[in-house]
Amino acid sequence: MLALPSVGRRACSCLLVIGALVLAGSAHYTVRAGDTLSGIAAAHGVSASAVAAANGISDADLIHAGQSLDIPAGSGRAEASVDSGGGGHVVRPGETLSDIARRYGIGVADLAAANDVADVNVVIEGRRLRVPAPAAVVPAPRSASSRADVGTLLEQTARDYGWNPAMVKALAMQESGWNNRVVSSVGAVGIMQVLPSTGEFVSQRVVGRPLDLRDPADNVEAGVAFLDHLHGLTGGDTRRTLAGYYQGLRSVERNGMYEDTVRYIDNVLALRDRY
Repeated sequence: MLALPSVGRRACSCLLVIGALVLAGSAHYTVRAGDTLSGIAAAHGVSASAVAAANGISDADLIHAGQSLDIPAGSGRAEASVDSGGGGHVVRPGETLSDIARRYGIGVADLAAANDVADVNVVIEGRRLRVPAPAAVVPAPRSASSRADVGTLLEQTARDYGWNPAMVKALAMQESGWNNRVVSSVGAVGIMQVLPSTGEFVSQRVVGRPLDLRDPADNVEAGVAFLDHLHGLTGGDTRRTLAGYYQGLRSVERNGMYEDTVRYIDNVLALRDRY
């Protein structure tokens, strides 16, 4: 428990009253996969630091799907961001393009293209974005019994996460040749060659649901979700993202890229250009 500094009885009473008022006006929010603390705070018209303080969060990056958050009473500045006349969205403080895309059920790449956004990591508070209608989606096959099925699965999952399908196809080709039955000497499984420990991490911390790495759809989602996670950690550096997928990001940071890692990256990028 946080200890208050020594103050007068009257000051303490005031603090308690203020705290009670904040709690009385608070709301509750259950974290969903892909949520960020800043995005949640912006949606409720409060600061990320206020949400963090209300929930004893010291690291804003460590929230997880299913977590229940207390949202303190806001300042009242959050307004409906959907323009009912034009179907647009006004960017609120702390929102990311992926937050907005997820809200409307569209791909990040589609939202970026509709608004001529070159860098999906940069959106401007107060900007009005045009929100395109969701594209008709052909459900990806749960069981990929043919090469065509695997291709469809890779393309759909890539788009779901805002990735260029060519990159995801290239990575899968380098890893397994699009073969879900492949198991490596170190225990990496399936189309995306996901280690069980990585699959568990992605299930709990990124996707927010259990993933069965033997299932082609879950295997591809685990791989793409982990790739997307690494992309965020590296600030969007493609080569470091791929190095992290192959060698492990901690090893890359500690030891630099090994020679075989460099060859791996070059191979993936060459394959990407073919797709």
